[in-house]
Amino acid sequence: MADLHSISRRRLLTAMALSPLLWYLRSARAETVNPHRIVALELLPVELLLALGITPYGVADVHNYNIWVNEPSLPASVIDVGLRTEPNLELLTQMKPSLLVWSAGYGPDEAKLAKIAPGRGFTFSDGKQPLALARRSLNEMAQMLNLEAAAKKHLDQFDALIAGIKPHFARRGDRPLLMITLLDPRHVLVFAAAVWLTWSNLNVA
Repeated sequence: MADLHSISRRRLLTAMALSPLLWYLRSARAETVNPHRIVALELLPVELLLALGITPYGVADVHNYNIWVNEPSLPASVIDVGLRTEPNLELLTQMKPSLLVWSAGYGPDEAKLAKIAPGRGFTFSDGKQPLALARRSLNEMAQMLNLEAAAKKHLDQFDALIAGIKPHFARRGDRPLLMITLLDPRHVLVFAAAVWLTWSNLNVA
C-alpha cells in the first residue's frame, strides 16, 4: 500500500509539473516580475496597468485602443504586438516580457503564451456587475504586483469623482441611465445589459 501511495504521489507531482495550472499559479509572484517589461494582450489589462501607474512594455492592437479607449493615452514607446486575438508570438518571444496579461477567455491559447512568459487572465465582465468586477480585477492585479497602495489611491479618486457628480443626477429618480462613449464625431459605443452596440451615422453636435 505504501508503494502504491508513493507511485500515486509521484504521478500527481509529475502531472502538476506539466500542467498549465501550475504555470498559472507560479505566474502570480511579484518578486519575479519586472514592471517595465509587462505586455498586455487585451484592452482591460492595459487600463488596469495604467491605473496602477505602470506603462505597458507592449500592447496588442494599439490602433483600436486609441479608438475605443484613448484615455489614458499610450506613450509612443509602447510596442504594438499585433492583434488581440492573434498577437505576434515571434515578436513576443524576442521581447522577453516578464509577464503577459490578458482578458480571461479571450485571445490566444494560454499554453502557447506559457512558452514565452508567465501570465494571467483577468475577468472583464459577468454581465451583471461590471463595476464591481472591474474593482476586483484591479485589486487582484495590484496584489499580484505588490501595488495595493496604488490601487487604493485610484479607487479613492474614482469614488470621489462619482460622489461629486452624483448630485447632478438626483432629479432623475429611478429612470434608467444609458451609458455611451464617443468613438468619433459620427460613432458611439452603447453599453447595455449583457450587450454592446455601435451606432453610426449620428449627427453629434
